[in-house]
Amino acid sequence: MKYKICILLGLLLFASGATAQRKGRGGAVRKQKVEEPVEDPRITQMLSAVQQVVFIDSMVVDADSYMSHIPLSSYSGKLTQQAKYGGTFTSEMGDRRLATITVNADTTIASSDFIANRWTTPQPIAGIGDDTSANPFLMPDGVTLYFAQKGEKSIGGYDIFMTRYNSERGTFLKPENAGMPFASEANDIFFAIDEFSQLGYFVTDRRQPEGKVCIYVFIPTETRRTYHTEAYSSEQLRRLASIHSIADTWTADSLQRQEALARLVSTRSKGGHVQAATQHSQQSELDHLKHQADVLDKALTLARNSYALASESERLKMRDEILRNERQLEQLQQEIRNKEKQIPYNN
Repeated sequence: MKYKICILLGLLLFASGATAQRKGRGGAVRKQKVEEPVEDPRITQMLSAVQQVVFIDSMVVDADSYMSHIPLSSYSGKLTQQAKYGGTFTSEMGDRRLATITVNADTTIASSDFIANRWTTPQPIAGIGDDTSANPFLMPDGVTLYFAQKGEKSIGGYDIFMTRYNSERGTFLKPENAGMPFASEANDIFFAIDEFSQLGYFVTDRRQPEGKVCIYVFIPTETRRTYHTEAYSSEQLRRLASIHSIADTWTADSLQRQEALARLVSTRSKGGHVQAATQHSQQSELDHLKHQADVLDKALTLARNSYALASESERLKMRDEILRNERQLEQLQQEIRNKEKQIPYNN
């Protein structure tokens, strides 16, 4: 009997001691600390240097055929596609081809030349690294190469990378990540600049359902410009980096945007050849203007809703942007009215 009592006392003392160890000051039971997820430092670094790009249009299409929706001028080459990561680029002269191929279960980019009325055997491009690479686009200079790659230097799935050909070494230089907004934790799979129409095309599956991608059209710049971080909040920079809304990227220079939009409409309607606008292209331009106004109007509605719930300090940061977008919407609406007067059957 005494033996049983001793065992019970021992168990009680052990339980009491264990409880005491779990208690902090004042006898409260300590709560386990929940660790906040740590953001990839590369993302933080990229957010400090988001490229300033004006996007003028966007379109959601099937992932396996998006290249057929990019109206690349013949001057810039030809695109063909077999799958989401099966893009092929052929030069303007038709004498060089860069294709996505699979070697030993690894996806990479290979080059071949058209010699004696036939294509040579594709050879993997030296210099772009061992990471998975796809969907090449070579600029008309024959030097600058853009492609999608995933691996050590990408921050999610595929990111856009750029490299240049070194003629002395006969190989491409070490590729560099293009950074945000052309890099994300989704798959950013194609990038091209059409120098003839002065339009750029960027394809990504961010925020898209399975089997779909979004084609963004932007205005290329000769030099890389980044947003001044001190002029934007962290939330604003993340919106710009993710292309949350193309209206966020619009500047006060609405004329530049509308001229680029007109080039896009003309390029689409003429199969990649910029020519004088017809009544059909004018109607298409009007449709695009209305689309841009609708996008901006929706962005303003969201901004106003956020403004109503924001603190006074947050409202000060949001006020100028809302006013600027309101002025741009007024300009767009005026341009729509003017364009409608130019098309007889719209009156």
